[in-house]
Amino acid sequence: MAIALLLFLSLYNLTNYPVTWFDEGSHLHVPKALVRFGVYADYSSEGFRYDGPIVSVGPTVMLPIAAAFKLFGIGLLQARLVMVLYLLAAIYAFYRLALMLGGRRLAWVATALLVTSRGVSLIEYGRQVLGEVPGLFFMAAGLALWLASWEKAGLRQLMLVGLLMGLSMVTKKQYLLVLMPTLGLAWLANQLYYRAAPQRIFILPGLVAVTCFALWQIYLILLYLSPATASENLEMLRQQSASVALVFSPGLMKENLKYLLSLDVYLGMLAPVLVYGLVISLPRQREGQQWGTLWILVVVNLAWYVVASIGWPRYAFPGLSIASLFVASFFHRLTDGLQIGASNLWRALKGEMSNLHKHALRWATLLWLLVMLARPLLYTMRQIIAPPPNLPVAMAAYLDQHVPRDALIETFEPEMGFLTDHRYHFVPIAILLQAIRHVWLGGPPPSESYDFVQRECPDYVLVGPFAHWIDLYPAEMLAERYRLVVQFEASWPLEYELYALISCP
Repeated sequence: MAIALLLFLSLYNLTNYPVTWFDEGSHLHVPKALVRFGVYADYSSEGFRYDGPIVSVGPTVMLPIAAAFKLFGIGLLQARLVMVLYLLAAIYAFYRLALMLGGRRLAWVATALLVTSRGVSLIEYGRQVLGEVPGLFFMAAGLALWLASWEKAGLRQLMLVGLLMGLSMVTKKQYLLVLMPTLGLAWLANQLYYRAAPQRIFILPGLVAVTCFALWQIYLILLYLSPATASENLEMLRQQSASVALVFSPGLMKENLKYLLSLDVYLGMLAPVLVYGLVISLPRQREGQQWGTLWILVVVNLAWYVVASIGWPRYAFPGLSIASLFVASFFHRLTDGLQIGASNLWRALKGEMSNLHKHALRWATLLWLLVMLARPLLYTMRQIIAPPPNLPVAMAAYLDQHVPRDALIETFEPEMGFLTDHRYHFVPIAILLQAIRHVWLGGPPPSESYDFVQRECPDYVLVGPFAHWIDLYPAEMLAERYRLVVQFEASWPLEYELYALISCP
């Protein structure tokens, strides 16, 4: 039953939920370009772009999708099926990690929490071409192997642990911000407090992981790209860090903390569970130290999310995923190993046992856990069964039927470049970073500095959710030079408008 439900959540209506969007569209450009042109890059009308998606998501995602395109043709279904394989593998690796920590019942509950939680959003992210879930697979597999062997681990096992962690970092850079501080702090805790594990179990995986990540960065930035492009990418990475990863905004800190304490995150249980996690990490034994290492990982990620990040929920994904282990353990201890005890409750209700309050408390706790699982599960199932209108596909179909392939289309919606083979000019990534600063930090609007439409007069302008989000193409400018051809509209942000050129001064 559980496997059937999981397959339904992973596969049903796969191309319609979630509706493809900006991030997924930009990631899909890379495998499409690799198959069509033999180049590992993003693309636009002016040529290939060696920034954006090839830097933000690693070859562990791009190359398997390119292989699927080569074998079965280019399409969203093929790409998302690859991601579903990663999703199922991540769930299995996480289950093995939980099983090693606390046995079968805890593993089932922890995995169910991981799958259903709206704060984690595993199913939503796992059905898209994003880096979070593949990164979780590599991290969970590495953690499971690491903790299973622990102080008895040999050189080969520790190197494999480091390789898996390194692949997680290569897949998505946010895992670098989580795993390297975790390894360093876990080593420090071992030196100063636990004093139980040999130093090699922290140092060797860390060295292998950082070497794996560094080799990919050296190849990508210094060898694969031209020197000029490499320097531009380094500057872009610096700007991106300042825009989304090292923000330090008091207002955002307040909002980020508010989100973590909301009902979307384990029904508001995250704070007490983190306190509980610290308590079970205190014993200076193997079990306590392993829980302590995972607790450090969660705290490192969530502290960065609150204090320094722009506050996108995806940035808390690694920590909230591992936090489900602590939530499951918390309920496991409150209910004596998740024992239902229905017969004892019935006997207590009939007056045959004196500890009615104990059984009532256990059932109330289990009911709370059931609500924590069922509430977000029903929401996700409803979204999968009845998703919003697939407006990107509708617009793509219109373009294929009515717009010549050689016409130049200006847009801020990279998903359209995957769904059709028209000639697009995509907004540069520098404008995206400016848009982020504008929306979250009160910076100047991108429309003040982006004038491609005014200068180049493209044949069409396709205005979608991201362009509407920041008003990139002002209405007065469009009204002066363009006419509205077609509009596909639903509730925000699902809105696409196509404008055709009237005149160019």
